[in-house]
Amino acid sequence: MRLPFFIARRYLFSKRNRNAINIISGISVLVVAVSVAALIIVLSSINGFGKLIDAQISVYAPDLRVEIKKGKTFSITPAQRSQIKSIEGIKHFEEILEDNVLLNYKDRQVICTVKGVSEHYPEIYHLEEAITQGIYKTHGNSINYGIIGAGLAYNLGLSTMSGEILSLWIPNRKSISILNPSGSFNKINLVPAGVISLDAEFDTKYILSSLSTVREFTYRDSTSVSSLEIMVHNKSEIEAIKAEIEGLLGDDYRVKDLFEQFDVYKVMKSERLITFIIMLFIIFIASFSIVGSITMLIIEKKEDIFTLISMGSSLRMIKRIFFLEGLLITGAGTFFGLVLGGLLSYLQQTFGFVTFPSDGNYIVDAYPVDVQFIDFVYTFISVSVIGILLSLYPSTKINE
Repeated sequence: MRLPFFIARRYLFSKRNRNAINIISGISVLVVAVSVAALIIVLSSINGFGKLIDAQISVYAPDLRVEIKKGKTFSITPAQRSQIKSIEGIKHFEEILEDNVLLNYKDRQVICTVKGVSEHYPEIYHLEEAITQGIYKTHGNSINYGIIGAGLAYNLGLSTMSGEILSLWIPNRKSISILNPSGSFNKINLVPAGVISLDAEFDTKYILSSLSTVREFTYRDSTSVSSLEIMVHNKSEIEAIKAEIEGLLGDDYRVKDLFEQFDVYKVMKSERLITFIIMLFIIFIASFSIVGSITMLIIEKKEDIFTLISMGSSLRMIKRIFFLEGLLITGAGTFFGLVLGGLLSYLQQTFGFVTFPSDGNYIVDAYPVDVQFIDFVYTFISVSVIGILLSLYPSTKINE
C-alpha cells in the first residue's frame, strides 16, 4: 500500500513537470474545496437561523406541553396535579386555558386567542421585560385586566393610556337564541394594562388574562385546562420526564417537547435536509472533474504504467495508484474546503461582517451563523463517499 500511495502523491504534489495535467488536478482540488466550503457555510447559516428562532420561541414556550388528543379542554384532578409536580426534575408546572374570541376595541374587531394564566406565569418566562407599554397585570380584585400582543395592539390602534376597554366575545355554549343573537354570546370587558412583544406569531395572536377570568368567561370549571406547561431544571432530562408524564397520564394525552410544539422546527429540519441533498448533488456534479483528471493522468502516464508492469507490478496495484490519486484530490479539496468554510463561518459568527440593511426592521444586525461540529462530520463522510465512487470509475478502466 505504501508504494501506490507514494506514487500517487508524487503525481499530485510533485514540483517538477508542471503541465496541463497538474493544472487540471489543482483545479479539481479547488472545485471540491469551494463546493465543500459552500456547503459548510450554508449549513451554518441554517443553524444560525434555527438558533435565532429557538431564542425567540423559548422566551414564551415551555419545555413540555401536555394536551388532550381529542377535544379542546380536559380536567386535571388534584391527584394528577400532585403526581406531576412530584416528578423529579420539574421546575415549574402551569395550568393554561385558551380559547378563540372576537376582540372588539372601539370600532375595530379581530379574531384572536385569550390565554388564561396564573399570577406566577410572568415570573417563569420573565414577561415583565417584554412589556413595551404599560405594566404587566392580569389579576385584579374587581377589574379584569389583560395584556395584549404588540401586533394586535398595532392593528387595533390601541394605547394603554387611552382608558378605553377591550370587549371579548365568545359563543355561549349554554344558551343559543335565534331571536336574540346577542344573547348567544358571552361578553367580558378587559382593561388593557400593558402591551407585550415576544415574537411575530405571539404578538398578533394572544391576549393574556387571569386563569380564573378566562374560566368564568368560557363557562369552564376550576379543573378545566386546555394545556399544561412544564419547565424542567435540566434540558438533558426532557425526554425522560416526557416519558414519565406520558406513562402517568395515559394514551389520551399528548406530551410535546419544544420541537414538537411549533411547525417551524419541522420546516427548518426539512429545509436543512433538502439543502444538504441539493448541495451534495452540486458537489457530485462539480467533482466529475476528478474523473477527467484521473483519465488524462492515465493517458499521460502510459509509459510509467508499462514500466511498472515490466518490473512485475500487478494490474491491481496500477489501478490502486490512480484510485488513490482520486482520493488524494478529494481529500485535499475536502480538507481545504472544511477549513475555509469553517473559518468564514466562524468569523461571521464572531464578528458579523455580513450585515442586514440598517433600517431597524431586523431583530439582529448581522447574518446569523452557528458553526456545529456535526456538520463537518456529515460533510466529510458524504464527500468522501462521492470521492470514492468517482475515483473508482476511471481506475477500473485500466487494462493491460
